[in-house]
Amino acid sequence: METQEQIERIEHFIREVIVDEITKLQGVGLSYMQFVIMGQAIEVLGSFLDNKPMKAKGQSAKRFSLGVKKLFGGRYRLLNDNGFLYDKLRNQMTHTFIPGNDLILLNQADNKNGYKHLQIIDGKLVLISEVFNEDICKASERLLEAIKNEVLFPKNIAY
Repeated sequence: METQEQIERIEHFIREVIVDEITKLQGVGLSYMQFVIMGQAIEVLGSFLDNKPMKAKGQSAKRFSLGVKKLFGGRYRLLNDNGFLYDKLRNQMTHTFIPGNDLILLNQADNKNGYKHLQIIDGKLVLISEVFNEDICKASERLLEAIKNEVLFPKNIAY
């Protein structure tokens, strides 16, 4: 497949499936389910950063961690030490729809205590859906820029 066509396909996938679909969930007030998809989205974004096929098996934790480290960085990277975010957010939410007891999941409307995104309260990590969504969008743009600027080689995706 021609490289430009691959890049366009990846860009369409990331914008339409990851960014727009998560934002639609937010728009209709489904912040809880938005966390399920956002946890999975980090892994998907991370899958573009390795040199394995998109459907490679057994790469979930590695790809999530790679996505956090390379596309989010900062506090997210620190919070995912020892796979914390992967285990408590991505794994538990993807497989059971139940977050780890170490998380407080909120949207802005329900944030009556004025918590901040990524703040630790009584040993629990606060995640606020709107802020998390913005960070997913920024990470998606970082990934697209790296692909367009040939820092990353585009992968074939079946979409």
